[in-house]
Amino acid sequence: MKQGNVSAIATYLTQSGKRRIFRCHICETQFSETRETVFFDLRTSEEKVMMALKMLLVRVDLVGIGFVLGMTEETVLAWLRRAAHQAAEINRHLLRALSVTQVRLDEMWNFIERKHAWETDAAGESLPDGTDGRQ
Repeated sequence: MKQGNVSAIATYLTQSGKRRIFRCHICETQFSETRETVFFDLRTSEEKVMMALKMLLVRVDLVGIGFVLGMTEETVLAWLRRAAHQAAEINRHLLRALSVTQVRLDEMWNFIERKHAWETDAAGESLPDGTDGRQ
């Protein structure tokens, strides 16, 4: 990054706006800015996909998400699979130098979840002075 080996060579329009195509001057490969992301080659706007993923995070069921966004449950599940795959890739990259088993990693996430639960009210909402930055 920031070594001058990649430059933008073209743009194209998507439902989410203008996107750029880049070229690597070392290997001469061309790629789009969304390549290898959750949003690559989608026909739906990024905002709609993000809304669906956020609704899944707060435990809205697939039928409800499909109804609100006008999508089928299968489409929402496909977006979730893409996001899960990307999250696994990010975890694999960030944790590559750590000797942590999946069981230990799951236990760490459970600890974080329990700790976060203390910072919420009974409905799961952040307290007014919560440390997680939400209002």
